[in-house]
Amino acid sequence: MGERAIAAVSEALRKILAEAMLRNPPLVERDDYVVLCSPTEIPHDRHTRLGIFLYHVSEHVLSRPEAMHIGGPLGFSLAYLITPVGQDPLRCQEILARALRTLYDHARLQVPEAGGELDVAPLRHPLEEKLQLWSALDTPYSLALYYDVRIVRLIDEPPR
Repeated sequence: MGERAIAAVSEALRKILAEAMLRNPPLVERDDYVVLCSPTEIPHDRHTRLGIFLYHVSEHVLSRPEAMHIGGPLGFSLAYLITPVGQDPLRCQEILARALRTLYDHARLQVPEAGGELDVAPLRHPLEEKLQLWSALDTPYSLALYYDVRIVRLIDEPPR
């Protein structure tokens, strides 16, 4: 159903990043150390983790006239904050580098529940906007990636 689209995109991102982090040499110990949650909810213990946080959903403006013209679903953009958490700063930087490479290699993501092929691209927020986001999370600024996934379509499945 259309309600599943956003969650399907998040899980697709988590899956490709988890697979990348476990490649040799592995940068995280287990698949479930790549998590979908706010950076404030990631445990700070001896394990290194990668957090993927959906922090903004917005209507994709260019999709409205198109959707109205063809009678199709509206499109949305999903903004994600991707950040490593761990005690070793160099390991965290390696995780970010591998995440960058992985998302570059998967700039087109197939998610049937969200309308098919989606664009994955880095967001170029000014530092001030990044600081505002971290301030809203009530946590100190941390090195992170900011990515946009679009155009996510909330498509209803045909009745069975």
